Amino acid sequence: MLMKKTLLTFLFAVATVVAMAQTTTYTDNLIVTIDGESADPQETTIIVEQNADGTYKLALNNFVLGDIQVGNIVLDNITTTEENGIKSFQTNQEIFITAGEGNEEDWMGPMLGAIPVSLTGKMDAERLYCVIDIEIMEQVINVVFGEEKAVTSIENITVENGANVIYDLTGRKVDAITTAGIYIVNGKKVLVK
Repeated sequence: MLMKKTLLTFLFAVATVVAMAQTTTYTDNLIVTIDGESADPQETTIIVEQNADGTYKLALNNFVLGDIQVGNIVLDNITTTEENGIKSFQTNQEIFITAGEGNEEDWMGPMLGAIPVSLTGKMDAERLYCVIDIEIMEQVINVVFGEEKAVTSIENITVENGANVIYDLTGRKVDAITTAGIYIVNGKKVLVK
């Protein structure tokens, strides 16, 4: 019985540590565009949590459009592909927007029912870029979080034993320069004609 309690306590502690390590909070500028009109950027936080099955959950909580309190926009079971440490994702889902913090009656989202949402983006351990298209009452609200170039930039190039480390502009490591273009060689931009 003591061994069972010890094992259970150990598993709970491991699960708690793993759950904490799998949640990342990103803070960056958010720009909302409706009918071609963009609002001023506002600093916003998006929380990304990795599920036990390897998929992700993305939460944009307390989303507001001007004076209209919309609510919490949460997309779950997002699959990713990874290349060079950058995870890319795309999903189309119907979600139910929940009330944000404070008085539940102040939030419009829960009254809207199922809402079609399209999400595309990229993330690494430090940055998130995503585009969220939310269809509310036959109108698409375009939400852009972060900057794509910030996530796809090449950083932290290391050179071992004097060898050339070469990346193309998409961030893929290449063995040799075979065509004209711009490359990153040992951390420096090189134009090859």
